[in-house]
Amino acid sequence: MSWHAVDAVDRAVDATRRLLFPFEAVRWAKLAALAAGIAGGGAAASHVGASSLGASTAGLVGWATSTSTGVGAGPVGIGRIVGPAAERVAGLDDALLVAAAVGGLVAAFALVTCSVAFRLAFYDALATTEVALWRPFRTRFRQALGLSAVVTAGAVVAAIPAAAFAVVAADSAVSGAAGVEVGGVSGASEVAVVALGVTAGGVALIGTVGSRLTLELVAPAMVARDVGVLAGWRTVWASLRESLSDVAVYLAVHAVVAASAGIVRAVAVASVGGVVAAVGLVVLVLAAVPLGGVAALVETTAGAIVLATVLLCAVAAVAVLTLPVLILARTYLTAYEVSTLAGFAPGLAPLAPTLAASDDSEPADGGPV
Repeated sequence: MSWHAVDAVDRAVDATRRLLFPFEAVRWAKLAALAAGIAGGGAAASHVGASSLGASTAGLVGWATSTSTGVGAGPVGIGRIVGPAAERVAGLDDALLVAAAVGGLVAAFALVTCSVAFRLAFYDALATTEVALWRPFRTRFRQALGLSAVVTAGAVVAAIPAAAFAVVAADSAVSGAAGVEVGGVSGASEVAVVALGVTAGGVALIGTVGSRLTLELVAPAMVARDVGVLAGWRTVWASLRESLSDVAVYLAVHAVVAASAGIVRAVAVASVGGVVAAVGLVVLVLAAVPLGGVAALVETTAGAIVLATVLLCAVAAVAVLTLPVLILARTYLTAYEVSTLAGFAPGLAPLAPTLAASDDSEPADGGPV
C-alpha cells in the first residue's frame, strides 16, 4: 500500500531543488525574508501568548488559593504555599491583569496573522515559482486573518479546560497542605481532578491536530482555490475522510521530518556559532591590548562599546551564515506539506507543474526553474 505522506518525502526533495536552483541571489533573499517571517512571527506569538496565558492562570490560581485559605490565614498562608511571586500576582488589581492578558492576546494574534500571511505567500511562490513579498502578503492577508482566528479560537478553547485543571489542581494542593476541607472547587475529589486533567489533555490534543491540519493542509488549498477557511476545510475534508489512516501517517512522518529539519538547523547554528565565537574571542583579545587588558573590556566605557559591538556582529554573522540552512529547511518542509496534499487531491495543491514533475519526466517548460 502506498502512503501519500511517504511518497511526498522524495517529491518534496525534487520540488525544493527546482525552486532553489540554479542559485539566484534575489530569489534566495526573498525566500529568506519569507522563512524568517514565518519562523519569527510564530515564535514571538508563542512567547507573547504563553506569557499572557501564564499571567491569567497565575491570577486564577492566586484567586483560588486566597479564597480557599485566605492570604496568610492560619499556620499555612498563601505566601508559604505558592510562593512570593504568586502572592504579588494575587495582590495586583484585577483590571490590570485582564488588560495585560488582553494586550498579550492581541499582540499574539497580530504576530500569528503576519506569520500566516508569510506562509501563504510561500505557497504562492510554490504555485507560480515566482517569489514575491509585499504583493502576496497584502493579497492573502484577509485569508490569514481567517486562519489566525480559527487557530486562535482553537487555542483558547483548548486553554479553558487546561486553566480550569490548573486552578483545581492548585486549589486541591493548597487545601491538602493546609489540612482543611473547604467548599467550592477545593471540594473536588481526586477522581474529578484526574478526569478534568484527561479531558484537558484530550481537548489540547484535538486542538493541536486541528490547528496543524488547518495550517499545513487547508491553508495551501485556500491559496490554490482562493477561498476562505470554511470552504477550504470542506474541500480538503472531502479528500481526507476517505483515508484517515493516511492522515495519521502524515502526522507521524511530518513530525520526523520537522524534527530532522530542526536538528539540521541546530547543528548548523552550533557549528557556525562555534567558529564565530572563536573569531570574536580573538578580536576581543586583540582589542583589549590597547585598552589595558581584558578587564578593561568590562570596566571602561570604550571596552563596553567594543564588547557590545563584537557581540552584535557575532549574532548578525551567525544569523546570516545560517540563513541558507533556514531557507532549505523551510522550503523542504513547506514543499513536503504541499506534496502530501497533492497526493490526497492534486487539484488542491498550489504546486507548479515544473516543481511537481518527477526526475524521470521532463518539466513542462523544458527545464528546472
